[in-house]
Amino acid sequence: MLTTRTVLKENDLYLVGDTHYAVAGEESGLYRRDTRYLSRYEWRLGGERPQPLVQHERWPFWLHAQSANANVGYTMQVGLARDLTVTATELRDTLRVTLYEPGAHRLTLHLGADFLDMFEVRGWPGDLGPRTVEVREVPGGVEFGYTAGDGLRCRALVQATPAPTWDGETLSWEITDDTELRVSVFPLQGDEEPTPGDPETLAREYEALHAPISLPDPRDAHILERSVQDLRSLSFQTEAGPFPAAGLPWFVAPFGRDSLIISLLVQEHRPELGVTVARYLAARQGRRHDPVTLEQPGKILHEERVGELTRLGRTPHRPYYATADATPLFVWLVGELSRQRPDLARELRPNWEAALEWLTTLGDPDGDGLIEYTPDPGGITNAVWKDSGDSTFTEDGEDVSGHVAVIEVQGYAYAAYLAAARMYRQLGESERAAQWEERARTLRDTFQRTFWWPERGYYVHGLNGDKKPLRVLVSNPAHTLWTGIIPPEYAGQVARTALGDELWSGWGIRTLGLNELRYNPVSYHNGSVWPHDTAAAALGMARYGLRDEARQVARTLFDVARWAPDARLSELLAGFPREDGPPVPYPAACHPQGWDAAIPLALAHLLAEGEEAISRQPSAVSGALGR
Repeated sequence: MLTTRTVLKENDLYLVGDTHYAVAGEESGLYRRDTRYLSRYEWRLGGERPQPLVQHERWPFWLHAQSANANVGYTMQVGLARDLTVTATELRDTLRVTLYEPGAHRLTLHLGADFLDMFEVRGWPGDLGPRTVEVREVPGGVEFGYTAGDGLRCRALVQATPAPTWDGETLSWEITDDTELRVSVFPLQGDEEPTPGDPETLAREYEALHAPISLPDPRDAHILERSVQDLRSLSFQTEAGPFPAAGLPWFVAPFGRDSLIISLLVQEHRPELGVTVARYLAARQGRRHDPVTLEQPGKILHEERVGELTRLGRTPHRPYYATADATPLFVWLVGELSRQRPDLARELRPNWEAALEWLTTLGDPDGDGLIEYTPDPGGITNAVWKDSGDSTFTEDGEDVSGHVAVIEVQGYAYAAYLAAARMYRQLGESERAAQWEERARTLRDTFQRTFWWPERGYYVHGLNGDKKPLRVLVSNPAHTLWTGIIPPEYAGQVARTALGDELWSGWGIRTLGLNELRYNPVSYHNGSVWPHDTAAAALGMARYGLRDEARQVARTLFDVARWAPDARLSELLAGFPREDGPPVPYPAACHPQGWDAAIPLALAHLLAEGEEAISRQPSAVSGALGR
């Protein structure tokens, strides 16, 4: 695994490199969606790596770098100015070589291709083994070719000017004077022909992007601008429009839950993103029963992949429906978008009605009015956002079993039922609207009766299959404030607990309280801090009129991004308490990640409305909430 990686991306083409953007083993590579086209792409000057002097990511698809001969010391012999860009169709690498001392220098580009499925690169069991890759020299370069098991022809065409020589492993040039080199890599499928990209036009598109909210502090404004850019960068083209990837580098794929939460977070400012997501997911809504992919009529997908393993049926991601929460989130999103676009409610009516049917039948397998999932040891154990196998357990430390109902999914369902009621009223069907309003009230009553934890003044994580409450202190109830299901008289208690010593790290809300059995600050879901989870809580606090608390949380998340060299929030953080220094990163986090790219845009209004009212001292939180 690359412990430190760099990513450049446009559309579904992305370069995963080491700290110097070189592709040189492990998980690095040039990928097109789920296939690695190049497994090596590495420059050498005189047989050694050039010595980096400075690197600057101009845009999420464009690197500018200056480097020199190795061991440069006090005097540089050779200087290299580099512009590396990734467009929708091409990786383009331009090097301007300047000689500061006369002589001849050999510049080489080491290349390799394996056409592995991304799942294989990352260790999926039962891989397809080594590929037979054809290599042929072509004018100005080399072409790597591979025919997949399903017949799909893939090629990586590498072309360069001035023309290099090819020795079976490297393209090489003899440099005796100042020279400009350009290398283009075209990842091609089927009968596609190489089409040059246009990085300058793409740069102008990024330059035209602007945040819809002004923030007075330039550091916060920079974080917000980065958020807007990353939301653009994460998107890849689909037949429904630009769809947001869940995260880089490994999740350039449609995800149900992730894309729906992104869309809900930014729907006020980027409603067109949500329209794309709703239409795309509607087109792939479940229509039949499939025990392998877990497809069911009305269910919304979890993840869709297009790599060779999936096309050959070796993975269930064609698409995979292993989630309990995407379906209510889908109805909630369509309902929110239809406030300004009633036509969308009409257009997608068959889909949100099918989703409602799933929620009230197959999504509630024991008929108790709660949305549930059954842990699947052979797939995703917990079919919710905390999807790791050890994330949901009893107070005695036993993993859940049977039909499990976790708290935030009930909130999503509540929001979905109210969204359905609003859409039926828009459609002039007041009787049906009243039925869904009544269903929402019933769910809220059931929720309060079965999930409230009076000893803690908080809510339990959920119900186990035996209907016993999961009395474990987690972030999920605070997250659930966002949905509106919590009665107003209990919202303040939820906020106080979430921002108390056990859950509040000073950088966000811990996923698990620090006195719980499985607490570990560097556990994926048992003690870490997920910014999107914390941001949902902030939006929920604001929803209930807890404006000071909401601004406190928003300020904290912007502080996290301030510490990041690239002004980005990370997918998750370690749950260590805040001290006089930066937050502790989680080693394997996506960066950028879709949820977290959306957060600054979702929370900026909380800073804009009264930044000075926020206490920046973590120790002041309890006092502020005690009023």
